[in-house]
Amino acid sequence: MLRSFDQIRAATGPERIIAADERHAILTGSGHTYHAPWHWHDCLTILLPSVGAMRVRDETHPSGAWVSEDRFIVLPRAQPHETQAVRERHVHLTLYLTDDKLAQVEAECGSLASLRRRVTRPTQFAATPEIRAIQTLCRSGKPDSASMHAARRHLAAAMMIHCLSCIETTNPSPSASADAHGDMIVTEIKAFIDARISDALPLDLIAEAFGLSRRHATRLFRQRTGLSIAMYHERRRVEQARGLLAQTSLPIGEIAHRVGFESGSSLARVMRRVAGIAPGDVRRVARSDAS
Repeated sequence: MLRSFDQIRAATGPERIIAADERHAILTGSGHTYHAPWHWHDCLTILLPSVGAMRVRDETHPSGAWVSEDRFIVLPRAQPHETQAVRERHVHLTLYLTDDKLAQVEAECGSLASLRRRVTRPTQFAATPEIRAIQTLCRSGKPDSASMHAARRHLAAAMMIHCLSCIETTNPSPSASADAHGDMIVTEIKAFIDARISDALPLDLIAEAFGLSRRHATRLFRQRTGLSIAMYHERRRVEQARGLLAQTSLPIGEIAHRVGFESGSSLARVMRRVAGIAPGDVRRVARSDAS
């Protein structure tokens, strides 16, 4: 499905717009439900993850290439692709640049011949410290204030120029090494679990979310953490329960329910096994320390 530049401009609410005119748009995107099924654009598209990685599928990577927070990916015009985020607090920026905008930049800043030669398919580049800093600034401040609105227009221009310059003058990033890719996936799996502590998370659900087999997901996670996925989930539940026990007066049964246990006795049993302490003892120690 074609999502034209004009359609994108018309369908985007003002709260997501960093800057836009008739030739380009820089927009924010967020949320674990972010998923753009197969589509293509009539303009150059640049995706920059700010919080959490993104999976980008295209004809050259049908199983999906992961774009981490220290990179960005460039999608040429008319390139079919699918994008998806799995992290609860995922945030990214998207730059849409029409041919007219690229011609304007070329007239003002110099040739973009390398960009046209290099970006004939989805291509990743390392995000420079300057790009990362601008990303952070674009997310700060009150977006509805007049001063921030003006500042964002200038930040958007700087972001665009830095990205185009990076594409023009630096080499594309090679595919992540197996170790780096594995570390990134495990980080995202942890964030996925942390955002859903009280939920039942079958291994099949997690593996499917990350495009992995059950066996690969299990092996990868254990290699990096020394824990199974289920053990990590259990320990994070216990950690949250300990915090609630120490900081609130909620009944133990209520705390157990909030972190995903069936009962206070289930929480007590797991907490003794994992942390070597009972829920009542956690609360008594906390009260003793506070007095």
